[in-house]
Amino acid sequence: MADKGKVRRAVEVTRVAQRTHLLRVLREIGVVRAKPATREGAVAFRAALEELGTTFVKLGQLLSSRPDLLPDVYIDELGRLVDDVQALPFEPLRQVIAEDIGLEHFTSIDEKPLASASIAQIHAALLKSGREVVVKVRRPAIVEAVDLDLELLRKTAAIAEKRSTTAQLLQLNALTDELEQHLRGELNFVEEAHNAKLIGSVVAEYREELFVPQVMEPYVTERVLVMERVHGVKVEPAHGLPAERASELAATFFRAYIRQVTVKGLYHADPHRGNVLLTRDGRLALLDFGLIGRLDEDTRTSLALLLLAVAQNRADDVADLIVSLSQTSTSSDEAGFVHDLRRKLPRYQWRPLSGIRTGEGLADLQRLSLQHGIALPTSFALVGKTLAQAESIARTLDPQLDPVAMIRRESWSVMSQEAERRLEPNQLLAYGFTQLQPLARIPRRTAQLMQKLETGTLKVGIQPVGLESVEGLLRSIANRLGAAIIVSALLVSSALMARVNHTLSVVGFFAAAALGLLVLWRIMRTPGGL
Repeated sequence: MADKGKVRRAVEVTRVAQRTHLLRVLREIGVVRAKPATREGAVAFRAALEELGTTFVKLGQLLSSRPDLLPDVYIDELGRLVDDVQALPFEPLRQVIAEDIGLEHFTSIDEKPLASASIAQIHAALLKSGREVVVKVRRPAIVEAVDLDLELLRKTAAIAEKRSTTAQLLQLNALTDELEQHLRGELNFVEEAHNAKLIGSVVAEYREELFVPQVMEPYVTERVLVMERVHGVKVEPAHGLPAERASELAATFFRAYIRQVTVKGLYHADPHRGNVLLTRDGRLALLDFGLIGRLDEDTRTSLALLLLAVAQNRADDVADLIVSLSQTSTSSDEAGFVHDLRRKLPRYQWRPLSGIRTGEGLADLQRLSLQHGIALPTSFALVGKTLAQAESIARTLDPQLDPVAMIRRESWSVMSQEAERRLEPNQLLAYGFTQLQPLARIPRRTAQLMQKLETGTLKVGIQPVGLESVEGLLRSIANRLGAAIIVSALLVSSALMARVNHTLSVVGFFAAAALGLLVLWRIMRTPGGL
């Protein structure tokens, strides 16, 4: 039965791919014989993802944070992805609520949903205590559908990476792993509730401007999440706030996201317009915590220093920090990267406020890194997208917001908090121990090295790199020599066979001529690539 489901889903995906001309899309994003990207191809790609449902919509949202992988027109179009599907009848959802929580806790539950997405529906409700809440209910059978899609994507990515060098550069297997991690988090509402409380504690210092709705314990399971209801509207240009309050909200909102990334290392990673509401009392409510960004200490510190270096126009420091965060190889062009960075970085300085985009600046750094063979971590892409979304909402409130100047102003506070953290006794002791431990090993390792030198047992391993072109040249020479020998052998044997069997001799001559013409055509078409 499961195998039938897999086949049925594979056929459905294939049909959608054919109808939306997916091969053209693959060419435009460089997977199959690259060609210029078009708006039509991007629109078709977005439509196909929306039609295929949950997993593919989430894939598109993930790809929208990767300007190093996709052309600008695709990034822009994927930003329009809508996770809004036809509502389910309430009865199967009522059954889920009854099984997981119990209907007796509610005075009423509105059967008409406030929102209906591919993973869950949200319904307004009233607790017996009189508290207004929303009930988020996971769609029945959605986990099985996601499992099926992830397995299909995983197999497709594995086949593509085996057959396509471009697919290897796009790291399709790693992309599928990242997609699975995001989806698993969004499917488990216990984890989302935990995330909501974490982000609530992170933004608690801004409670006059920002807040996170309260999770209504103990009404939380993997399939059902009950939270405080927030009455508000999406942030739009016609928000109706006084200019002073709008400016204050914008600055606090963007500052809060900078602090989440650079100081806490834990941030609300999806602050798009649907997840931020302007409330009746003039505050901003953060919603939906299925996607949370987490950074290790070293990456968090490096990103903080990187944002500061970008804001202060220090190209060499930006390059050093990016290289320290990234994977490089012998083919990476670090010198060229620094040269291009020095040329591009000043464009974000001393410009009209309306022309500065922090998110676009980080996207440019991603593209520039890829062009020079420097592979940035996926956390960089998610941080870039998060800051771009936060900046967009802040600018809607205050079009004169200057994010670069704000990062400069915040730098002293961020660095002072970082210094305080480092000087805490526990942190200082741990740091000192990790730095001194390698030094303590030096005498013993030096003695071991000298002993091996004395006994003649020291071995030095050399691994040759960058020989792909030489290997290809040798293979081409061998192939052409082999083809020439075969043609010569056919000609000689055909001439000798002329006295024995004229027909066989003619066939041999034609075969030699055909093979010779094929070799000549390959040489003329792709010199050196037979």
